[in-house]
Amino acid sequence: MMVEVTAIIRRDKVAPTMRALDAMGLGAMTITTVSGRGLQGGNVMTDLDREVPAEYDAVSKITRNLTPASFALVHSLTRPVFWIPKRMLQIVLPSSMKNEVVDMIMSVNRSGWMGDGKIFVSPIDESLRIRTGERGVDSV
Repeated sequence: MMVEVTAIIRRDKVAPTMRALDAMGLGAMTITTVSGRGLQGGNVMTDLDREVPAEYDAVSKITRNLTPASFALVHSLTRPVFWIPKRMLQIVLPSSMKNEVVDMIMSVNRSGWMGDGKIFVSPIDESLRIRTGERGVDSV
């Protein structure tokens, strides 16, 4: 049986995670640029532009350069949120390696701060290599 491990991690953790996966013999993976938000609610504009108060009604409109403050005013948002850029790694592997891979991804990516990421593990019913017709673990 096989599983897919999907890890959503910080962008600066991709290289160390890939090196650790390579060292385990798992060089085949898919990496996608994604954006999202977790329990912290994303990057609130006031975190990016500290001069903008939580209620910005009194802030004058800035028209020269797009800043978080001017974006908020133009779009009539009370506390606008920008999605946080992340990377999503997808790795299909034998289920016997699942715990080892999950533990490694957690150890490389855990900083103890919000935004360290998420890991999802899903069963894979079947895998086929298009070029050779191999099936199952041999196709991974």
